[in-house]
Amino acid sequence: MLRRMSVDPGRHEELVLPVLLAEARRTYGAAIRRALAVAGFGDMPRAGARVVGGIARSGGTPLREVAVVQSVSKQAASQLVDTLVTRGYVVRVPDEDDRRRLSLTLTDRGAAAAAEIAGAVASVDAAFEDAVGAAEIARVRRALAALATLGHADGND
Repeated sequence: MLRRMSVDPGRHEELVLPVLLAEARRTYGAAIRRALAVAGFGDMPRAGARVVGGIARSGGTPLREVAVVQSVSKQAASQLVDTLVTRGYVVRVPDEDDRRRLSLTLTDRGAAAAAEIAGAVASVDAAFEDAVGAAEIARVRRALAALATLGHADGND
C-alpha cells in the first residue's frame, strides 16, 4: 500500500512546487524500495534503482552517462556502478560502437530487480490515476515535461 502523504492535499496551493515535486518523488521512491526489499533486493543502493531502471528501459547504458543521469561526479558514478557490479545487478561490457568504452547491461538479477522497479512504478501510477483520472495524468505529464524543458533550455542539464 502507498504511504500516507505528508502534504495535506487541501493545502497544496500554499506549497511551493519543489516541495510538492519532492513529496511526489518520495512516493515513488518508497514504493520502489519496498518492492525491492520484499523481492530480496534490499541491497540495492538508493541511486541504483534509477540506473537499473534506466538500463532496463534503454537496453544498455554507456558507462559515461551514469554521472550525467545521476547528476553526480564521475567518481561518485563510478562508485555506484562498482557497487551495482559487486552486488550482481549489472556488468560492464565493451560498447558496441566504440570498443574502448564500456556500457552497462543488466544481469539476470538486475533484470529481476528492474521488473520489481517497473511494477512499483506501475502500482503508484495506477493509484494516482484512480485518484485523479487519466486526463489529469496527461495534463500533469505535459506540465512536468514543460518544466523539465525549461531547465534544459537554460543549460542546466
